Amino acid sequence: MFTKTSVEPLVGAAIGMGMTAEAAERGGADFLLALNAGRYRVMGAPSIAAMLPLDHANSFTDRFARREILDKVSVPVFFGASAFDPALDLERFVAEIAATGYHGIANFPTSIHYGGRFRHALEEAGLGYSREVELLRLARGAGLATFGYAKTRREIQSVLEAEVDILCLNFGWNAGGMRTVAQAFTLDEAADRAQRIFSSVRQTRPQTICVVEGGPIVNPEDMYRVCRGAKADGYVGGSTLDRMPLEDSVMQKTSAFKAFGVLQQADAAQSRETMRAARLAGITGQSAAVARLLDQLVRLSATSLPVLVVGQRGLGRTMLARSLHALGGKRGPLKVLNAADRDVPHEELLFGAEPDFGRVRRRGALDARDGTVIVENAGELSEAGQLHLLAWLERGTIEPVGGTRSYSPQGRLVLIATDTDLADQRLAGALVQRLRSGRIDVQPLRDRPEDIPAHARLYLEAIGEARQMGALDISADGYRVLFAHDWKENTRELRRVVEQAAVLCGGGSIGSDILRTIIGSSNASGGTGEPLAEKD
Repeated sequence: MFTKTSVEPLVGAAIGMGMTAEAAERGGADFLLALNAGRYRVMGAPSIAAMLPLDHANSFTDRFARREILDKVSVPVFFGASAFDPALDLERFVAEIAATGYHGIANFPTSIHYGGRFRHALEEAGLGYSREVELLRLARGAGLATFGYAKTRREIQSVLEAEVDILCLNFGWNAGGMRTVAQAFTLDEAADRAQRIFSSVRQTRPQTICVVEGGPIVNPEDMYRVCRGAKADGYVGGSTLDRMPLEDSVMQKTSAFKAFGVLQQADAAQSRETMRAARLAGITGQSAAVARLLDQLVRLSATSLPVLVVGQRGLGRTMLARSLHALGGKRGPLKVLNAADRDVPHEELLFGAEPDFGRVRRRGALDARDGTVIVENAGELSEAGQLHLLAWLERGTIEPVGGTRSYSPQGRLVLIATDTDLADQRLAGALVQRLRSGRIDVQPLRDRPEDIPAHARLYLEAIGEARQMGALDISADGYRVLFAHDWKENTRELRRVVEQAAVLCGGGSIGSDILRTIIGSSNASGGTGEPLAEKD
């Protein structure tokens, strides 16, 4: 027989397909009911089709249950048995069910879903609920577990007299999903009805397991609400465990696949913008760092956020900063200032000044609407210049030097600094913190050697076209030399080495010997031979 041994609520799955049965078992179902209603649901019909004379109900159920469920799961399986057939020998039928290997019998399809004159005629003909109860009584006598569907107190009393193991108080066909059915009970009404019935059952037959099913219960929260209020031992789900989850899952997954084309178009557009960003910024490579950098560049270009570009010299930081202006579609002027130049106080250079004697205010670089101001060597900004920048970033307004009236600069600010500037706090910590949302870190070339071939090919293509040298490439052993170098001056140094090698080899493939010679010569002279003040 069937007993409740866990403090958790029992959960039964009324299903009609092997895949659903196995999934329910993996999800923790305590028992399964193989019902013709479940089979009709997976065939696309509503559960109520189980009540129509569409097939021989018992043979229909047994066929799929034997093929797909029995011997495929380890939890008990109850056979949904129809007692409507007047030619059915109940005793022989029960013996066949037991011999097949089912754990028990449930009275389904059941006459509790009929009403009115038709139900009355069934009962008078001896084909109604009393025949279902007799089937359950015989099943218990044959050693099978019994599961009794019931709605009314009279039906409940009948199955209790047959000593069923599980009493299922059914609230009708399930609400919810695409085939929702009008409900006779609210959740609170269902809980109250179940509480009163189960309280009475436990006084007369405490060993009977009391579960609820159907009606307004369409999700775990509903189940918990009704079971808690009714002190039920568990819940049986049919449509709520197969039809509704399948509808939602298939609909959402199909919609996702359908949307793939739109997403693909969006990705293509994003890829085109990323390629444009790479071209304008002079960035190339296949490393994750380059991918992140380009993505960040595209996203920031669509905003007006101030930007802080941090990285070593020789990485093309100024060209990257310039690309923000073009990518953002800015139509104002682009100005590149060098903070190492102190001919004019930085605060005046950026925000202007109001001279004495009533002369017209000198405009600052950030005054230009839709313009971009790039400040190289930002670590050289004066303390006053940094304080003015911080005040503007925090308030959105600033007073020009010597002035008393605040105004709002319209330009975009891009600062270019080195890691050393930040480490030595040459840029104020508060200013760096204020710029964190727009910070772009450019990794040194030695930390992303996988980008060396892309840069080298780009330089070779450019020099080949400029000097009409034909196709140029670097041999495999040549690339090993490039990979082994530490590139202290980053891509600037790589470009110089590749260009010199192209000239020396005169065309064709550049080998390791030429590259070693050039790199060795540069190391011996203590550098690349380029002035450090050259813009990157």
